[in-house]
This record gives sequence, structure tokens and C-alpha cells, in this order.
Amino acid sequence: MRAQVRVLENGNGVSQRRKFLQKLAAQGVAIPAAYFAVQRDARAHQPGEMYDTAPANAGRSHIVREFAEPYLELIRLLRQATEIEHALMVQYLYGAFSVKPHYSGIVGSGLPSSNDLLGVAAMEMQHLRDVNHVLVALGAGPNLVRQGFPIEPEVYPFEFNLEPLTEASLAKYVYCEAAVGSLDPGRANDGERRFLARLDRALGPNVRPNHVGSLYDAILHTLREYIASAPGTEARLTPWIGKLEKIKLEGEEGHFQFFRRVFMATHDGFKGRDDAWSCARNDAAYPSYPLPVNPTAFIGEQNLIKNPEALGLAWLSDLHYWLILLLAEASYSEDAADYAALARIQMLGPFLSLARHLPKLGAGVPLDPLVTGYGPCPSGLGRIEFLSCMVRETDRLAAKLKERLPEDYPVGLGQVMLSALNDKRAAYSRPPGRAS
Repeated sequence: MRAQVRVLENGNGVSQRRKFLQKLAAQGVAIPAAYFAVQRDARAHQPGEMYDTAPANAGRSHIVREFAEPYLELIRLLRQATEIEHALMVQYLYGAFSVKPHYSGIVGSGLPSSNDLLGVAAMEMQHLRDVNHVLVALGAGPNLVRQGFPIEPEVYPFEFNLEPLTEASLAKYVYCEAAVGSLDPGRANDGERRFLARLDRALGPNVRPNHVGSLYDAILHTLREYIASAPGTEARLTPWIGKLEKIKLEGEEGHFQFFRRVFMATHDGFKGRDDAWSCARNDAAYPSYPLPVNPTAFIGEQNLIKNPEALGLAWLSDLHYWLILLLAEASYSEDAADYAALARIQMLGPFLSLARHLPKLGAGVPLDPLVTGYGPCPSGLGRIEFLSCMVRETDRLAAKLKERLPEDYPVGLGQVMLSALNDKRAAYSRPPGRAS
């Protein structure tokens, strides 16, 4: 699924976008007239206008407004935020599992933290949860979908791949987590300029990823606009302003500083090896394994994992990944803590076991998108049936791969999951207010 956050490079893309739309119109492609409203209006935000959320000449891409109605625009922006948080989460996970044991201090244990990769990924999962809760508070459905890799920079503010941790991938993470204007060489001291020069070399001439904070600036602006235009929403929605500001701050401070330390090899996990990224990729001292870029477990697709042993386990890891997201979608839709708890058990149990094992086979967790989507059944009972089918599918494959499973894989977890889902199913059949 292609994301729809449009970006214009330093404002120069306005005329290009207009020409593109006019060309489509000339070819008979129907386009709403509002899309041609690209002139600035000081009184109201219009489709085609850039959000004015950064200092002048900040040297970044700008997010373009698509809808004049603040409710429509807010839903659009929040859905894109969920896709971005999801995409960052899986990239950080993949990078974490590519790190060699000697540098395990960079990886961490999986508890939310701004000091290790798994901790940052866990925080991105919390951000994904919170943004989905805002969607639900607005009366919209949660969104667990993300674009497949590689992400296309023409329609998305990030130029990213699912790839092992390298100096180049870290440079992109540093850049996108940074606050607007924080990487301006004109405001830096000598030490900062050396860091920025190294960052610029690692990023190369490619399109710069947009800053995540830019999107949250647009969301906060539109949320305030919507609250002001919709009487009766203030008490319900105003608390989310502080939570969204916290998400933005956690990225621009904690996550940015963490990725900067890893990029510069000054993090404690390097154990004093500040030259680690200068080693050859085949050097034992290099921090990560040369895992494949954008691997997939889908037969017939490009970048299919070639090792047959790894391919079966990679598909099993996909099943667990999808189960985690299906459970997360259920927890957001129903505000159900038990679904969220089951998702954490899946994440810290079988998924983590496989994610740590696959690099030993020269592969990584593919984290493929689920073709059915993550909310295929809107009813509670339908959701339980779909989840139960996914658990049985996962258990069936695990049984076939029994001899290949890592030693710490929790073989009996599937039955525990099915029992919990059966309890949920039984609760639906009981009269309201009657205990089991």
C-alpha cells in the first residue's frame, strides 16, 4: 500500500505538482478541482498548501495538505503516522537482530528505552499504539498497514529499506529522528560540524528523509484546528495533544541522541571501539552481519530467502509477526488489555526466538505485510475466529519444522493462545453482566 504523505523539496515542487496534475487532466483523468488550490490563503488552510511548521530555509521537505476539512486531514495524517511508526519499528528490529553478539549492548533486552535498539523499537510500538488510539477516539478504525520495502521516495517522506545496521542506515535514522533545524551546520560548533560532515557523507547525494517531527507538527496543528471547529470535542481530544507532543519529543531527543551515539560509535555497547564502522564488512570486528536487504518469504517474489531451512522459519516468523499485529488491532478496536497482553507474549516469545535465530542461517526476519490486512473481521466473534485460525496455522507449521526450531522456541504457546481465545469466545455468548 502506498502512503499518501506528499513531500515537496524546499517548496520547489509546487509548480511541478501543478504541472503533473494538469497533465493528468489533459489526458482525461478526473481530479477534484480542490487539488489545484495551491495558492497560500492566510485565512484558511487549503489543499495543496505546505504546512508552515518549520523555520524559513530549514532545508527539508514539506508535508502538503490534501483536505480543507480538518477532520479529513487529521485522519489522513494520523494514518500516515501509524504507517511511519510501523515502518520505523520494523527497521529498528531488523537492524537490532543483525548486530553481532560482541556488540549486544547496543541491542538491549526489549524493554522500552532510548538507550538500545530493541528499546527504541518498543517505544515505536508504543507510539503506534497511541496514534491508533487517537484514530479510535476520532471515530476512525485503527491502522496497522504499512508500505512494503523498499519504500518509494516519490510518495513517501522516507527513502528506506529493511536492512542490516550499517553506518549508512544509521545516518538515515539519525536524520529522520532529528528535530527540524538541529542539523544546520551554520548553528554548529566545530565538534558538531565534524559530526554533520560525517552524516552528510554517509547519507550521500540521495533524497534526504523527512523528519518524523514534521509530520507530528502537522498533526498537532490540524488536531487543534479540528477541536476549535468542532464544539464538544475539547474535553475528549485535548488530552491527546500532550501525548502526541511527548511522542515527538521522545523521537527528537531520546531516539535522535541514541542513533547519533551508535552512528558515531560512542555508545557504551561498542566497548571503546570507536572505529568499528570503519572496519571492512567482512571483518569480524564489524558490528553487524551482512544480512540480505528487503528479504521476503513469499514464493515467487524478488529477494526470496534462498536457504530452504531459513525460508521455512522465516515464514513462521511472518505468521507470528502477523499474529502480533492482528492482536494489536483487536486491542485498539476493543480497548482490550488482554489482546495487548497476548501480543506482547507473542513478541517476546516465539517471534523473538526466531528473529535471533535466523541471522545464524544468513537470513533475517522478512516482516512481510499481511495480504488480508489486519482488521478483516469487524465483529468481535469474527475477529476471534480469524485469530484462532492464525494460531492454528502457526502451530501447524511449527510442528512440521519441529527439528529446525531454535531451542528457546515456546512450542506449547499455541494451545495457551487458543485457550485464551476460547475464553473470549465464551464471554460473548454469556448474557450481559453474568460472570463465568
